[in-house]
Amino acid sequence: DYRPTLGLVVDKERIAADGEYGLRGERYQQDKPTAAQWPMVELNKVATIESGSRQKGGAVGEGIPSIGGEQIAPDGSIRFDKMKFVSEAHFSGMKKGILQRGDTMLVKDGATTGKCGYFAYDMPAAVNEHVFIIRAQDGILPYYLYSIISGDGFQETLGPYIKGIIGGINREIGNIAIPLPPLEVQRELVAEIERYQRVIDGCRAVVDNWQPRIEVDPGWEMMAIGEACVVNPRKSELSDMDGTTLVSFVPMSDMGQNAMYFDVKQHKSLREVSASYTYFKDGDVLIARVTPCFENGKGGIAKNLRNGIGFGSSEYYVLRATEKTIPQWVYLCVANDGFRAWATPKMTGTGGLQRVPKYALESYLIPIPPIPVQQAIVAELEAEAAAVEQARGLAERMACRIAAAVGRVWGAG
Repeated sequence: DYRPTLGLVVDKERIAADGEYGLRGERYQQDKPTAAQWPMVELNKVATIESGSRQKGGAVGEGIPSIGGEQIAPDGSIRFDKMKFVSEAHFSGMKKGILQRGDTMLVKDGATTGKCGYFAYDMPAAVNEHVFIIRAQDGILPYYLYSIISGDGFQETLGPYIKGIIGGINREIGNIAIPLPPLEVQRELVAEIERYQRVIDGCRAVVDNWQPRIEVDPGWEMMAIGEACVVNPRKSELSDMDGTTLVSFVPMSDMGQNAMYFDVKQHKSLREVSASYTYFKDGDVLIARVTPCFENGKGGIAKNLRNGIGFGSSEYYVLRATEKTIPQWVYLCVANDGFRAWATPKMTGTGGLQRVPKYALESYLIPIPPIPVQQAIVAELEAEAAAVEQARGLAERMACRIAAAVGRVWGAG
């Protein structure tokens, strides 16, 4: 038998697949080296692959759910809040692309090529022309198939199949070989992954739903932020500082979302003292004032700034606590959905960028309990926030366990 050493022997039918006669060798080198202990079987031997469609003119506002890449979340769940639709008439005429419970969805083109979703519902739904349905056949469990396709082993193998200017895959991916253990082993793997996934789902519910909440006592004094804080402290405070002194520079892109603190102790971006940027110092509260950063809750309390001084985007508001408040209390009063909902209608500007006016921020009323009360409430909320971070970390560890379990089937580890 002839065994090439510097090339590949490829059937003519594969070269002519989909009407394309590309002769790039990597296109046909689908079987990456693997130490898998189980038989390697081509995907199209154990699953069907098909795509969907939308009616002329594109998606409509209501009807039958039509799932594209935008409707598939990074964790593989379906984003019903982002759903688009096809009409019932179009759906009833579709020959392909109709979803069934247990189907794997794979984005086939665009920036998110390779993103996977799992359809776990008994309801009418379809995919659009940008998504493949990969449906398990006899001999392979649907969730095992999803776990393999969404895992690193398969995703790495997709590389040579992505082509074209915008990047995309076609049904050639059916030639990719995947490990196929016996059904009993598949069931064990699925059970293991589902245990980890239940932990992830519980942790995600904690992370997504927790928000710091202050129960306001009616007896507390209410005060405008402009009275309770110094808004945008004057840079004249820096007049005695050597102009060559290096201080931290914090661009908007480095600011977290709904995070109590941003610690720039390891911050590598330094600037000399300057009057060109927004000025703040350790303990100051920063909140974004421009959409979409404001809507996403970008902000925090500065600490560990180089020489105690920071500069940043002009799109920050800086709030400096006075003797009536502590920084953490000020932050909690403005870094919440209530303040954002109050301030959004007051935003000014045109086009995609609007901003919260300074006068609106300064007029916002916040509760001012005694300092010891502020400290006690902040301590309790910080303890809750720490528990939320633990849940986030646990979810990440469980995700690593899922990756390791799938990797074992491929022979990794």
